[in-house]
Amino acid sequence: MTASTPFTADAFTRVAESHADHRAPDGQGDQYARFFDKYVEWARTIEAEGQERGTRLTPGQVELGRQIGIEHPERVRLVFVDAVPFPAHDEEMRRIGESLGFIGPGVTNNAQAFGYTVWVRNGFALDRPSLAHELVHVAQIERSESFGAYVRQYMMELIEHGHLDMPLEVEAYEANREYE
Repeated sequence: MTASTPFTADAFTRVAESHADHRAPDGQGDQYARFFDKYVEWARTIEAEGQERGTRLTPGQVELGRQIGIEHPERVRLVFVDAVPFPAHDEEMRRIGESLGFIGPGVTNNAQAFGYTVWVRNGFALDRPSLAHELVHVAQIERSESFGAYVRQYMMELIEHGHLDMPLEVEAYEANREYE
């Protein structure tokens, strides 16, 4: 995911910013567990939708995916939308998403990988470095046991290290620089 305001970073960054001690607030663990489970289930439907309506990568983009380490870059689809989706229709998901900073005033998610789909906000310049960043996330998801395992790893790293120092994002930002 890539957020634009106030900096280019994943929306998940808000978790670390809102919890200075990098731990979930007391009593929030069960809510977050339900959030993760619902989010992963919802994301599966989003990936399926993206596979149906998204556009295939160009041959050059497929080659970029291979260079990055995606085993099956031909499966990747780009989906251009007015807003990168989030399950805000679910009251609990919306509330937790807002409390974590995934959605809400001032939060703009420019791009996010859901499995083999990359959802991109219309108007966001998906240049080579930005695409490389998202393709690294696709490769990370592909290497993971499941999308759910990836989401859990992402969140744990974010809470433990913060956005800029978490290993999954460090790898993705290295691709921004390497493929500039």
